[in-house]
Amino acid sequence: MPLKQSSNVQLIKMTAPFDQTHLFQVIATNIQRDVRELTAAEVRQRIMEREHEGETYIGYGVVLLHLISDAVSEAGVLLIKSATPMRWRSAYSGEDHLVDKFVVLAIAAHGDDGAKLRPIMQQLADEASTNQLFEME
Repeated sequence: MPLKQSSNVQLIKMTAPFDQTHLFQVIATNIQRDVRELTAAEVRQRIMEREHEGETYIGYGVVLLHLISDAVSEAGVLLIKSATPMRWRSAYSGEDHLVDKFVVLAIAAHGDDGAKLRPIMQQLADEASTNQLFEME
């Protein structure tokens, strides 16, 4: 079932092609607007640190990015959907993937965010559910 616009999950639709530098800037600007410490460089560093720990490409054009930082005061989710797939090189496997959907999980470094993130994670179970997740009503 699609998310409602009233949910706390923001969906950003990118219509023009973009690269990783722009992606990290979009994340930094939108994930927690009140947290100034989350610059694009900090977002990139935190996400890429997690990238080395395990595969984040989950299939069907979706990459699950983890932004784990002490600067995050409350768990959050940001969905970014691109009209043009981006080539994403997995830092874990070294494989290239064409990605058009990014799920960004902002997680406090020392918090228990599981309950808030669980409903989103359940919707990533298969391609049909994931596609619905990226279509808000």
